[in-house]
Amino acid sequence: MNAQTTKTILKNVFKFGLMAGIIYYLYAKGLLDFSRVRAVLADPVVVAVGICVILGTSTLCVMRWRMLLAGQGIRISFGDAFRLTFIGMFFNTALPGAVSGDVVKGYYIVKQQPEGKGKSKAFATLFLDRILGVSGLIIVAFSAMAANYASMMEIQRLRPLVGFIFITFAGLVLFYAFMLKKWRFTNRINETLKGLPLGSYLSKIFEAFKCYEDSPRIILGSLLLSVLVHSSLVLFIRMMAGDLGSFQSVPPAAFFLLTPLGLLVTAVPVAPAGLGTGHAAFFALFQLVGSSGGADLFTVFVAFQLMINLSGGVFYLRYKHNHPSTEIPASVG
Repeated sequence: MNAQTTKTILKNVFKFGLMAGIIYYLYAKGLLDFSRVRAVLADPVVVAVGICVILGTSTLCVMRWRMLLAGQGIRISFGDAFRLTFIGMFFNTALPGAVSGDVVKGYYIVKQQPEGKGKSKAFATLFLDRILGVSGLIIVAFSAMAANYASMMEIQRLRPLVGFIFITFAGLVLFYAFMLKKWRFTNRINETLKGLPLGSYLSKIFEAFKCYEDSPRIILGSLLLSVLVHSSLVLFIRMMAGDLGSFQSVPPAAFFLLTPLGLLVTAVPVAPAGLGTGHAAFFALFQLVGSSGGADLFTVFVAFQLMINLSGGVFYLRYKHNHPSTEIPASVG
Protein backbone atom coordinates (compact mmCIF):
# COMPACT_ATOMS: atom_id res chain seq x y z
CA MET A 1 0.00 0.00 0.00
CA ASN A 2 1.58 3.28 -1.13
CA ALA A 3 1.46 6.63 0.66
CA GLN A 4 -1.24 8.02 -1.65
CA THR A 5 -3.55 5.07 -1.02
CA THR A 6 -3.02 5.36 2.73
CA LYS A 7 -3.77 9.08 2.61
CA THR A 8 -6.99 8.46 0.65
CA ILE A 9 -8.15 5.77 3.11
CA LEU A 10 -7.43 7.98 6.12
CA LYS A 11 -9.24 10.91 4.50
CA ASN A 12 -12.33 8.79 3.81
CA VAL A 13 -12.28 7.32 7.32
CA PHE A 14 -12.22 10.87 8.71
CA LYS A 15 -15.08 11.97 6.45
CA PHE A 16 -17.31 9.04 7.31
CA GLY A 17 -16.41 9.33 10.98
CA LEU A 18 -17.44 12.99 10.96
CA MET A 19 -20.69 12.16 9.15
CA ALA A 20 -21.55 9.33 11.54
CA GLY A 21 -20.59 11.41 14.57
CA ILE A 22 -22.87 14.31 13.62
CA ILE A 23 -25.84 12.06 12.85
CA TYR A 24 -25.36 10.09 16.10
CA TYR A 25 -25.10 13.30 18.13
CA LEU A 26 -28.32 14.70 16.66
CA TYR A 27 -30.11 11.39 17.22
CA ALA A 28 -28.84 10.99 20.79
CA LYS A 29 -29.98 14.53 21.66
CA GLY A 30 -33.45 13.86 20.26
CA LEU A 31 -32.89 16.31 17.41
CA LEU A 32 -33.28 13.66 14.72
CA ASP A 33 -36.51 11.64 14.79
CA PHE A 34 -36.51 8.80 12.28
CA SER A 35 -40.11 7.88 13.13
CA ARG A 36 -41.34 11.22 11.79
CA VAL A 37 -39.15 10.78 8.73
CA ARG A 38 -40.63 7.33 8.05
CA ALA A 39 -44.15 8.75 8.32
CA VAL A 40 -43.45 11.32 5.61
CA LEU A 41 -41.74 8.79 3.34
CA ALA A 42 -44.77 6.50 3.71
CA ASP A 43 -47.00 9.14 2.07
CA PRO A 44 -47.35 8.10 -1.61
CA VAL A 45 -48.15 11.67 -2.70
CA VAL A 46 -44.94 12.99 -1.16
CA VAL A 47 -42.95 10.14 -2.70
CA ALA A 48 -44.42 10.76 -6.16
CA VAL A 49 -43.83 14.51 -5.97
CA GLY A 50 -40.32 13.98 -4.60
CA ILE A 51 -39.28 11.65 -7.41
CA CYS A 52 -40.73 14.01 -10.02
CA VAL A 53 -38.98 17.05 -8.50
CA ILE A 54 -35.56 15.39 -8.21
CA LEU A 55 -35.81 13.92 -11.72
CA GLY A 56 -37.08 17.22 -13.12
CA THR A 57 -34.35 19.32 -11.53
CA SER A 58 -31.72 16.79 -12.64
CA THR A 59 -33.03 17.15 -16.20
CA LEU A 60 -32.69 20.94 -15.97
CA CYS A 61 -29.08 20.41 -14.84
CA VAL A 62 -28.48 18.24 -17.90
CA MET A 63 -29.81 21.04 -20.12
CA ARG A 64 -27.52 23.54 -18.37
CA TRP A 65 -24.44 21.37 -18.90
CA ARG A 66 -25.26 20.83 -22.60
CA MET A 67 -25.50 24.60 -23.06
CA LEU A 68 -22.04 25.04 -21.52
CA LEU A 69 -20.60 22.26 -23.69
CA ALA A 70 -22.10 23.86 -26.82
CA GLY A 71 -20.41 27.14 -25.86
CA GLN A 72 -17.08 25.28 -26.03
CA GLY A 73 -17.93 23.71 -29.38
CA ILE A 74 -18.48 20.26 -27.83
CA ARG A 75 -21.61 18.60 -29.18
CA ILE A 76 -23.32 15.82 -27.25
CA SER A 77 -26.82 14.40 -27.53
CA PHE A 78 -29.31 15.00 -24.74
CA GLY A 79 -29.48 11.25 -24.11
CA ASP A 80 -25.70 10.96 -23.65
CA ALA A 81 -25.61 14.05 -21.42
CA PHE A 82 -28.46 12.62 -19.32
CA ARG A 83 -26.72 9.27 -18.94
CA LEU A 84 -23.35 10.80 -18.06
CA THR A 85 -24.97 13.14 -15.53
CA PHE A 86 -26.61 10.23 -13.74
CA ILE A 87 -23.39 8.22 -13.88
CA GLY A 88 -21.64 11.17 -12.24
CA MET A 89 -24.34 11.37 -9.55
CA PHE A 90 -23.88 7.65 -8.89
CA PHE A 91 -20.11 7.97 -8.43
CA ASN A 92 -20.52 11.00 -6.17
CA THR A 93 -22.91 9.01 -3.96
CA ALA A 94 -21.66 5.42 -4.06
CA LEU A 95 -17.92 6.00 -4.27
CA PRO A 96 -17.16 9.31 -2.52
CA GLY A 97 -13.48 10.14 -2.36
CA ALA A 98 -12.59 7.42 -4.89
CA VAL A 99 -13.52 8.77 -8.32
CA SER A 100 -15.34 12.09 -8.49
CA GLY A 101 -18.49 12.12 -10.56
CA ASP A 102 -17.22 15.18 -12.41
CA VAL A 103 -13.97 13.36 -13.26
CA VAL A 104 -15.98 10.45 -14.68
CA LYS A 105 -18.18 12.75 -16.77
CA GLY A 106 -15.14 14.64 -18.05
CA TYR A 107 -13.30 11.43 -18.87
CA TYR A 108 -16.17 10.04 -20.94
CA ILE A 109 -16.68 13.35 -22.74
CA VAL A 110 -13.00 13.56 -23.72
CA LYS A 111 -13.03 9.94 -24.92
CA GLN A 112 -15.89 10.81 -27.27
CA GLN A 113 -13.96 13.67 -28.90
CA PRO A 114 -11.72 13.15 -31.96
CA GLU A 115 -8.30 11.97 -30.72
CA GLY A 116 -9.37 12.70 -27.14
CA LYS A 117 -9.05 16.48 -27.62
CA GLY A 118 -10.83 19.16 -25.61
CA LYS A 119 -9.83 17.98 -22.12
CA SER A 120 -9.44 21.50 -20.70
CA LYS A 121 -12.69 22.67 -22.28
CA ALA A 122 -14.66 19.66 -21.02
CA PHE A 123 -13.43 20.03 -17.44
CA ALA A 124 -13.94 23.80 -17.58
CA THR A 125 -17.64 23.21 -18.30
CA LEU A 126 -17.89 20.89 -15.28
CA PHE A 127 -16.21 23.42 -12.99
CA LEU A 128 -18.39 26.22 -14.33
CA ASP A 129 -21.47 24.02 -13.97
CA ARG A 130 -20.68 23.71 -10.24
CA ILE A 131 -20.23 27.48 -9.98
CA LEU A 132 -23.57 28.06 -11.70
CA GLY A 133 -25.26 25.66 -9.28
CA VAL A 134 -23.90 27.58 -6.31
CA SER A 135 -24.82 30.85 -8.03
CA GLY A 136 -28.44 29.71 -8.28
CA LEU A 137 -28.53 29.08 -4.53
CA ILE A 138 -27.14 32.53 -3.79
CA ILE A 139 -29.55 34.25 -6.18
CA VAL A 140 -32.57 32.48 -4.65
CA ALA A 141 -31.44 33.40 -1.12
CA PHE A 142 -30.70 37.01 -2.14
CA SER A 143 -34.08 37.37 -3.87
CA ALA A 144 -35.87 36.14 -0.73
CA MET A 145 -33.85 38.54 1.39
CA ALA A 146 -34.49 41.51 -0.90
CA ALA A 147 -38.22 40.83 -1.15
CA ASN A 148 -38.62 40.43 2.61
CA TYR A 149 -35.81 42.61 3.91
CA ALA A 150 -37.80 44.41 6.62
CA SER A 151 -39.27 41.22 8.11
CA MET A 152 -35.90 39.45 7.94
CA MET A 153 -34.18 42.24 9.84
CA GLU A 154 -36.81 42.04 12.57
CA ILE A 155 -35.43 38.59 13.46
CA GLN A 156 -32.16 39.49 15.14
CA ARG A 157 -30.58 36.05 14.65
CA LEU A 158 -31.06 36.32 10.88
CA ARG A 159 -29.18 39.61 10.53
CA PRO A 160 -25.70 38.03 10.16
CA LEU A 161 -27.07 35.77 7.41
CA VAL A 162 -28.57 38.75 5.61
CA GLY A 163 -25.16 40.45 5.62
CA PHE A 164 -23.43 37.27 4.43
CA ILE A 165 -25.87 36.84 1.54
CA PHE A 166 -25.49 40.46 0.47
CA ILE A 167 -21.68 40.21 0.40
CA THR A 168 -21.78 36.86 -1.42
CA PHE A 169 -24.21 38.18 -4.02
CA ALA A 170 -22.00 41.22 -4.61
CA GLY A 171 -19.04 38.88 -5.18
CA LEU A 172 -21.14 36.88 -7.61
CA VAL A 173 -21.97 40.01 -9.63
CA LEU A 174 -18.28 40.92 -9.82
CA PHE A 175 -17.34 37.39 -10.94
CA TYR A 176 -19.80 37.35 -13.83
CA ALA A 177 -18.95 40.94 -14.78
CA PHE A 178 -15.31 39.87 -15.13
CA MET A 179 -16.22 36.67 -16.94
CA LEU A 180 -18.64 38.13 -19.49
CA LYS A 181 -17.00 41.48 -20.28
CA LYS A 182 -13.87 41.99 -22.35
CA TRP A 183 -11.25 43.68 -20.21
CA ARG A 184 -7.92 45.13 -21.32
CA PHE A 185 -6.05 43.29 -18.57
CA THR A 186 -7.37 39.83 -19.55
CA ASN A 187 -4.29 38.96 -21.60
CA ARG A 188 -2.03 40.03 -18.75
CA ILE A 189 -3.81 37.66 -16.36
CA ASN A 190 -3.52 34.84 -18.89
CA GLU A 191 0.21 35.41 -19.30
CA THR A 192 0.64 35.42 -15.51
CA LEU A 193 -1.16 32.08 -15.27
CA LYS A 194 1.17 30.57 -17.86
CA GLY A 195 4.12 31.33 -15.60
CA LEU A 196 2.65 29.37 -12.68
CA PRO A 197 3.04 25.63 -11.97
CA LEU A 198 0.61 23.80 -14.29
CA GLY A 199 0.44 27.15 -16.07
CA SER A 200 -0.43 25.71 -19.47
CA TYR A 201 -3.45 23.88 -18.05
CA LEU A 202 -4.57 26.88 -15.95
CA SER A 203 -4.30 29.12 -19.00
CA LYS A 204 -6.48 26.79 -21.06
CA ILE A 205 -9.11 26.68 -18.29
CA PHE A 206 -9.04 30.48 -18.08
CA GLU A 207 -9.45 30.81 -21.84
CA ALA A 208 -12.33 28.32 -21.76
CA PHE A 209 -14.07 30.47 -19.13
CA LYS A 210 -13.50 33.69 -21.01
CA CYS A 211 -14.81 32.30 -24.28
CA TYR A 212 -18.34 32.83 -22.93
CA GLU A 213 -17.88 36.59 -23.16
CA ASP A 214 -18.81 36.16 -26.82
CA SER A 215 -22.01 34.28 -25.91
CA PRO A 216 -23.35 35.75 -22.66
CA ARG A 217 -26.80 34.32 -23.36
CA ILE A 218 -25.46 30.85 -22.55
CA ILE A 219 -24.41 31.97 -19.07
CA LEU A 220 -27.58 33.97 -18.46
CA GLY A 221 -29.71 31.05 -19.62
CA SER A 222 -27.72 28.70 -17.40
CA LEU A 223 -28.24 31.01 -14.42
CA LEU A 224 -31.98 31.00 -15.09
CA LEU A 225 -32.00 27.19 -15.13
CA SER A 226 -30.07 27.17 -11.82
CA VAL A 227 -32.65 29.46 -10.23
CA LEU A 228 -35.47 27.21 -11.48
CA VAL A 229 -33.72 24.14 -10.09
CA HIS A 230 -33.23 25.55 -6.61
CA SER A 231 -36.59 27.29 -6.43
CA SER A 232 -38.24 23.95 -7.21
CA LEU A 233 -36.20 22.21 -4.51
CA VAL A 234 -37.11 24.89 -1.94
CA LEU A 235 -40.82 24.54 -2.75
CA PHE A 236 -40.60 20.76 -2.37
CA ILE A 237 -38.73 21.08 0.93
CA ARG A 238 -41.41 23.52 2.10
CA MET A 239 -44.04 20.91 1.23
CA MET A 240 -42.21 18.21 3.22
CA ALA A 241 -41.88 20.59 6.17
CA GLY A 242 -45.67 20.89 6.27
CA ASP A 243 -45.97 17.10 6.57
CA LEU A 244 -43.27 16.85 9.22
CA GLY A 245 -44.76 19.51 11.47
CA SER A 246 -42.73 21.66 13.90
CA PHE A 247 -42.26 24.30 11.21
CA GLN A 248 -45.34 26.38 12.00
CA SER A 249 -43.15 29.22 13.31
CA VAL A 250 -41.14 29.44 10.09
CA PRO A 251 -42.34 32.16 7.65
CA PRO A 252 -42.63 30.86 4.05
CA ALA A 253 -40.04 33.39 2.86
CA ALA A 254 -37.54 32.02 5.39
CA PHE A 255 -37.44 28.71 3.50
CA PHE A 256 -36.09 30.56 0.46
CA LEU A 257 -33.42 32.15 2.63
CA LEU A 258 -32.38 29.22 4.84
CA THR A 259 -32.70 26.23 2.50
CA PRO A 260 -30.19 27.56 -0.09
CA LEU A 261 -27.70 28.23 2.70
CA GLY A 262 -28.15 24.70 4.01
CA LEU A 263 -27.64 23.27 0.52
CA LEU A 264 -24.51 25.41 0.14
CA VAL A 265 -23.01 23.55 3.08
CA THR A 266 -23.77 20.20 1.42
CA ALA A 267 -21.73 21.32 -1.60
CA VAL A 268 -18.60 20.75 0.51
CA PRO A 269 -17.53 17.18 -0.45
CA VAL A 270 -17.34 15.63 3.01
CA ALA A 271 -19.85 12.79 2.66
CA PRO A 272 -22.34 11.48 0.05
CA ALA A 273 -25.18 13.96 -0.54
CA GLY A 274 -24.00 16.10 2.38
CA LEU A 275 -24.93 13.52 5.02
CA GLY A 276 -23.98 14.74 8.48
CA THR A 277 -22.91 18.24 7.48
CA GLY A 278 -26.28 18.85 5.84
CA HIS A 279 -28.09 17.59 8.93
CA ALA A 280 -26.10 19.95 11.16
CA ALA A 281 -26.57 22.91 8.81
CA PHE A 282 -30.33 22.48 8.42
CA PHE A 283 -30.78 22.00 12.15
CA ALA A 284 -28.77 25.11 13.03
CA LEU A 285 -30.37 27.31 10.35
CA PHE A 286 -34.00 26.45 11.08
CA GLN A 287 -33.37 26.70 14.80
CA LEU A 288 -32.73 30.42 14.15
CA VAL A 289 -36.44 30.81 13.34
CA GLY A 290 -37.77 28.62 16.13
CA SER A 291 -37.90 25.15 14.57
CA SER A 292 -35.97 22.12 15.85
CA GLY A 293 -36.92 19.93 12.87
CA GLY A 294 -34.19 20.93 10.43
CA ALA A 295 -32.28 17.64 10.71
CA ASP A 296 -35.47 15.64 10.05
CA LEU A 297 -36.26 17.83 7.07
CA PHE A 298 -32.84 17.24 5.55
CA THR A 299 -33.13 13.48 6.16
CA VAL A 300 -36.34 13.29 4.13
CA PHE A 301 -34.87 15.41 1.34
CA VAL A 302 -31.63 13.45 1.13
CA ALA A 303 -33.56 10.15 1.01
CA PHE A 304 -35.05 11.20 -2.34
CA GLN A 305 -31.70 12.48 -3.54
CA LEU A 306 -29.93 9.22 -2.72
CA MET A 307 -32.70 7.20 -4.35
CA ILE A 308 -32.29 9.04 -7.66
CA ASN A 309 -28.49 9.28 -7.49
CA LEU A 310 -28.02 5.56 -6.93
CA SER A 311 -30.20 4.81 -9.96
CA GLY A 312 -27.27 6.13 -11.96
CA GLY A 313 -25.58 2.79 -11.32
CA VAL A 314 -27.93 1.25 -13.89
CA PHE A 315 -26.82 3.83 -16.47
CA TYR A 316 -23.17 3.12 -15.62
CA LEU A 317 -23.49 -0.64 -16.10
CA ARG A 318 -25.32 -0.19 -19.40
CA TYR A 319 -22.82 2.41 -20.60
CA LYS A 320 -19.91 0.13 -19.70
CA HIS A 321 -21.54 -2.74 -21.58
CA ASN A 322 -22.18 -0.63 -24.70
CA HIS A 323 -18.81 1.19 -24.59
CA PRO A 324 -16.24 -1.33 -23.31
CA SER A 325 -13.39 0.72 -24.77
CA THR A 326 -14.18 3.62 -22.41
CA GLU A 327 -13.61 1.69 -19.18
CA ILE A 328 -12.36 4.09 -16.49
CA PRO A 329 -8.68 3.40 -15.76
CA ALA A 330 -7.53 3.12 -12.16
CA SER A 331 -5.37 6.22 -12.59
CA VAL A 332 -8.40 8.47 -13.07
CA GLY A 333 -9.42 10.34 -9.91
